[in-house]
Amino acid sequence: ITPRAQRQFIREATKDPRTTSKELQVSLASIKVSVHNSTIRKRLGKNSLHGRFPRCKPLLSKKNIKARLNLAKKHLNDCQDFWENTLWTDKTKVELFWKMLFPLHLA
Repeated sequence: ITPRAQRQFIREATKDPRTTSKELQVSLASIKVSVHNSTIRKRLGKNSLHGRFPRCKPLLSKKNIKARLNLAKKHLNDCQDFWENTLWTDKTKVELFWKMLFPLHLA
């Protein structure tokens, strides 16, 4: 692998951390460089760009479910002004089942 090709796929991986090694292999093929996926992963690792899987968020515990239900019951009949002045900070997406297949994430 040439130094130019290595700089190119490191730049691409840094620019988009969700890029897979297969996608990098295809982009290298566009400049007529044939490299195996494992070679790309090894070179990324030497440049501190290690592949990572996203962390699985735990399901809600019984304590959390009970607390959320109590909050909902407590504020069930609150007026519209109350909800307009509420600061919503929880942007958590909760999924019941964790997807086992993720693309390679580079950190």
